[in-house]
Amino acid sequence: MNAEPTPEQAELIEAEAYESMMRVAETAGIPGFRAVRSRSGLALVAPGLKKILVFNRVLALGVSEPASEDYIDELAALYAPHALPWAVELSPHARPEPIPQWLRDRRIRRGAPSAVLVRSTRDIPEVKTDLEIRPWQPEDNDAGAVLAAQTFSVPEEVTALLAALPHAPRWRQWLVLDAGKVVATGLLYLGEGLAWTGWAATHPEYRGRGLHGAIVSARIQDAAQHGCSWVVSDTAIGTEAKPDPSYRNHLRKGFRVVHERHSYLAVPGVVKAA
Repeated sequence: MNAEPTPEQAELIEAEAYESMMRVAETAGIPGFRAVRSRSGLALVAPGLKKILVFNRVLALGVSEPASEDYIDELAALYAPHALPWAVELSPHARPEPIPQWLRDRRIRRGAPSAVLVRSTRDIPEVKTDLEIRPWQPEDNDAGAVLAAQTFSVPEEVTALLAALPHAPRWRQWLVLDAGKVVATGLLYLGEGLAWTGWAATHPEYRGRGLHGAIVSARIQDAAQHGCSWVVSDTAIGTEAKPDPSYRNHLRKGFRVVHERHSYLAVPGVVKAA
């Protein structure tokens, strides 16, 4: 892919990465993770993770093909038996235009915005750190996964999944180490000419030392070496007075905002039929 990805392609690579993640869980024998694909979106379902929206949400809704009101009801029916909250990551380019109203009609409420960002893999920023930075190696075991899980306060099932990813095709895990101790990490998914990054984490005692920025640069370089011309990421935005550190670091590293999108939150017992 030489041309800059469209907003739709930026949404779809994230969905592709998470669908791949669910396949890795199945292959690795990690129960409780499922991806339900339709032409109108990808639903992630993890019934045992009732407070973890990242694995109970809908990606790329109305991106490949227009969604329908019936599909919104199908999604509600998919999650209802598990009595868990779920979310929709709604791109401003989702079709058709009435989707936000369909969600509101069902008491699925708009939440905080996040940013989808993109960067070319040309003119790669320098990796700056006085610590060791490299891709995952077998002797690292699950140290990167454990750090990410602790940072994002996710349970052991997610730790097991994150630990399985570096063994899988298309997935790369980057680590920063201090005397052999993993102190920062981040994932890279390699698509066809387009990569996605996520799950970056830094140990609390090492924050403010530029390690997140170093992980961002390293993954851009890695994507380029694997034939990807562009990298997509997504992050919280924060506020004007206090921007999210990840958002700020991505902008510093040359990413630009493709678009902002809102999460729509569905709460059990509140969602209703239209």
